[in-house]
This record gives sequence, C-alpha cells and structure tokens, in this order.
Amino acid sequence: MKRYIDFQEESWPDRARAQMQAARWEACLNGISSQAPCAGVIDAYSIDLLTELIDEGWVNVPHAPSNMLLRRAARRQVMGTLKDDADCLSLQEHTLVERMLIGDGRVFLGTVSEFEAAFTLKRRLWCDVGVFQERPCCRLDGALIQALPEILTRACHMERRSRIFVFDGMMHGLLYLSGFLDDRLPKQRFIEEVLQTRHTPETERLARNYLEAAFDCTAVAGCNLLLHEDLAAPESLVGTLASQGGFQLPSVTPNQLAGSMNGILPEELPAHQKLSLALRGALRPELDPEEAAGDLRMLLKQGATLEVLHDVMAGMLCVLPTAHIENALLEMSVRTPRWIAPWSAVGRHFSVRRNVGRLH
Repeated sequence: MKRYIDFQEESWPDRARAQMQAARWEACLNGISSQAPCAGVIDAYSIDLLTELIDEGWVNVPHAPSNMLLRRAARRQVMGTLKDDADCLSLQEHTLVERMLIGDGRVFLGTVSEFEAAFTLKRRLWCDVGVFQERPCCRLDGALIQALPEILTRACHMERRSRIFVFDGMMHGLLYLSGFLDDRLPKQRFIEEVLQTRHTPETERLARNYLEAAFDCTAVAGCNLLLHEDLAAPESLVGTLASQGGFQLPSVTPNQLAGSMNGILPEELPAHQKLSLALRGALRPELDPEEAAGDLRMLLKQGATLEVLHDVMAGMLCVLPTAHIENALLEMSVRTPRWIAPWSAVGRHFSVRRNVGRLH
C-alpha cells in the first residue's frame, strides 16, 4: 500500500527492517478506531468516511444526488465487480478474506502485513477495522460473506490466482534486484499476462488496485514507484541513480532470478549464513540471528557503509564483537550487490536472460 511513514530522514539503525516494522505496527494501531468493526460497511459508515474511501478510487462509484443513493450506488458497484475484484486480491488480502469466511466474519490482526491488507480491503469497501476483545480486528461485510464462497471456488478464479502467484513472485524478485520499479510496465504486464485481456479503464483499475495492495508504493518525481519493503529512502536512491545517468535493471541468470524471488541471491547466501552462525549467542535475547543478518544485508543493499554496519550491529550485540563476527560482516559487505550501484560488489557481469526481459 502507499507508504504512510517517511523513513527518509531516519538514522541507519532506524532503517533496519525490525525498526521499520515496529514503526509501521504502531502507525497501524494508531490508525484504527477503538470501536468494534461493523458488519454492514457501506451502510454503517458515516457519509464523510464513505465519501473519503470512494475518493480513493478503489471502487468506481458514480455521483449520486443524495446520501442514500450514494450508498446504494456504492453497494451496487461493489457487488457488480465482485468477481473480478476477488480474482485480483493481493496474496495477503486473499488469505485474510479466507480466514474471515472460515470464522464468523472477523479475524484478529497480528502482523503488519495483515494490518495493511485489512486497510486495503477497507478501501475496497469490503471490511471495517477496529478493536474487538481489546485486540485489533477486521470484519468482513455481511453481504460479502454470502456472495464470496461461490466466487472463490470458480475454476476461472483458481486459474487467475495461479497466474497472480507467479506474477507476485516475479515482482518480488525484481524488487529485490533493483529496490524499486516504475509501476507502468507492471500494470501493463498484469493486464496482459494475469487478466489476459486488453487495456481498458476497468482493467487499469484492477491492475492498480492489485499493485497498490500487494506492494509498497510511493510517488517520486511524478512517477508512481513500487518499492521493496526494506527500502527506507526511495527518494535518495532515485536521486542518486538519476545523477549517475538513469536506472537500468541489472542482468541476471535464471538462478539469480530464482534466488531473488526467495529474498536472497545465490552469491549472497554463503556470507549471510556465515554471519548468521557467527551471531549466535552474541545477540540480545530478543533478537534472532537469521533476522539480524538479514537486517544488516538489506542495509548494505541500500548503500550502508561497513562503518555504519558496525554501529548497527553493535546495537544488536550483548557482547563485544569477536574477530570471527567482524570477518563475517566484512565478507557480507564484499559479497552483497548494492541497489545504489547494482552488482558492483560481486565484481563480475552477468548475461541477459530472456525470462527476465519480459518485465523490463
């Protein structure tokens, strides 16, 4: 969804994944009502809130001369496009909807990704978000509880979801390689390869809603960008790449593309594992070595220097760093390609592969 916290001015330690996730969790908690989520979303919302959500553009509701007619138009529009919208939910949204259908229409929210999926479903006018039994919770609109089970079991729904799963993995892989992408080509590819149809205002809406629900996004220099969730300062990255003469997605092998879809490149894996093992027993009790090593690796990809990594790692440790830890951190620094100057760290060039060229 749209970036709702600006990490641009934060220090390097506060740009680590764990700190960014904690900040997003607090923002999500502060953004919900203290009331229990309502069941009849469109009918229960105040007209001001309903108008505000309609203005987000996730649902194309025509103008109506009265509040009652606006509510009717909103309900009619949601139900009229329900099949296509259900087919094009993000993976997180789809899982949340399934959980609500299995239960009593409610589901408790325990992670940032669940929270953000609930908020994007709210923009679709599908659910409300609030507090129930002193826990954050979202609740599906009652009318959708009746309509969705049949829609989600359609054969064409299953086919589209399979294509979305592949598309989602490819997009996450490309974002891991480059840090960000202009959303115009992903929207075009979504329409052509997932929806398998031509470009219309409606398919444009479906593609935009999916991308905004599935990925972090922001506007920079007049362009809508999809962001890797760990990229804290997209403006700085885009500005630096622009000063270097523009941006081009690095060339990769099939193995590297497969690795990027799993969140780590083959050449990054040995150094990551070495640092993770070196950190065992040296971290503060609440920290996990695998996650700590991942945080440091993602800071490297954003251009953090070895000195910065030493400072960030020092805040994670409960002991003085050993020579083994220092050497493992240095090796990770050497082996990790940066987004700011793609692939410079690995010291070699890779050939272009046809399966990557489809999205750039």
